[in-house]
Amino acid sequence: MTSCNVEQSSTDTILIVDDNPQNLQVLAKILQENNYEIEFATNGEAALVWLKDKKFDLILLDINMPGMNGFEVCRKIRSNPELNNVHVIFLSADTDRESILKGFDFGAQDYVTKPFDSRELLARVRTHLALKDSLEKLENLNRSLEEKVAERTQQLKEANEKLEASNIKLLDLDRAKTEFLHLISHEIRTPLNGILGPVELLKDTPNAHEISDLIEILDLSVKRLERFSLNALLITRLKTKQFEIRKDRIHLSNLINEVLDEEKEKFQSKNIQVKRNDNISVDLIYGEVELIKKCIINILDNAMRFSPENNTVEINTYVEEQTIICEIKDNGKGFATGTVDHIFELFTTGDDYKDNSIGIGLPIAKMIMEGHGGSIIISNNANGGAFVKLVFQNS
Repeated sequence: MTSCNVEQSSTDTILIVDDNPQNLQVLAKILQENNYEIEFATNGEAALVWLKDKKFDLILLDINMPGMNGFEVCRKIRSNPELNNVHVIFLSADTDRESILKGFDFGAQDYVTKPFDSRELLARVRTHLALKDSLEKLENLNRSLEEKVAERTQQLKEANEKLEASNIKLLDLDRAKTEFLHLISHEIRTPLNGILGPVELLKDTPNAHEISDLIEILDLSVKRLERFSLNALLITRLKTKQFEIRKDRIHLSNLINEVLDEEKEKFQSKNIQVKRNDNISVDLIYGEVELIKKCIINILDNAMRFSPENNTVEINTYVEEQTIICEIKDNGKGFATGTVDHIFELFTTGDDYKDNSIGIGLPIAKMIMEGHGGSIIISNNANGGAFVKLVFQNS
């Protein structure tokens, strides 16, 4: 077992396991030039000793070694729960499909063939280190949120001894915690598939320049995880009523103009025109600006997503029975049969009216409207498409 430490700006540490000194020299040169901390092992037994004494961010593991081969080393690594987050990239001259599939069966995340292309190797190393970092951040976020929910639950239990009505809030908080953690566990799967899928495709990439496109997909997937974390926090706030909703003066027409300006590029990407019909003289409502904006954006995103290209989305504002109405219509397929009855339930999945993700846009919109003393009505248009009606109290 040998080591080579270099001064670097990065704290990422990589263990290279290979019985070929020339391979170790090539890999070390590539990685050291990119400021990674490197440790070496020339056989499987030495690698396992390293893993007992030090934490690594990534392992580059040769398959064909005398004694304990790479498959057996990987199996032992995966039998240790403390090493679950450490990614393994197999190194081998074997390119047959059976060896590749066997490597994944033993718990590896990727496969690089010899001789190495330095750009391809670095792209894969960076990708897996970024993925490991993202997963650790998500785990820390989840632990932090669980601690906060547990702390709030304890406070409500203590308050329940003084006021029986606090029991209702305690139950509401417990339900929100369950839904929130359920949301996190479900929504992590889809973006992670978006990350791991492209990584798996890297082994079949014919040209090195295509790697940048796949890494972009990984970046988008991680951002999606972040968006759902923010949505989950908003759901927790609205469900538990932890914070009072501000009552700002809002001119609805001006707010819609702001939303359309922010969402302009999305509509332009599908060449969708927005038709406005403002039949209202007094459009003053009261509420928290960012929450009302979030509500309208969620509705418009649905309308845009499910509208055909080169089509129209219609926004109508008017007064009806002393309430102010904002009505958004599209010309898409409309809500799927049977969906309307439970579309506002968290984690509801529709048929054709979804994109393989848990539906939370409309439930969040409903919670925002109810938090402002308003309501939301949805249905399908008689001539096709769907409409969503936001009903605001104007006092």
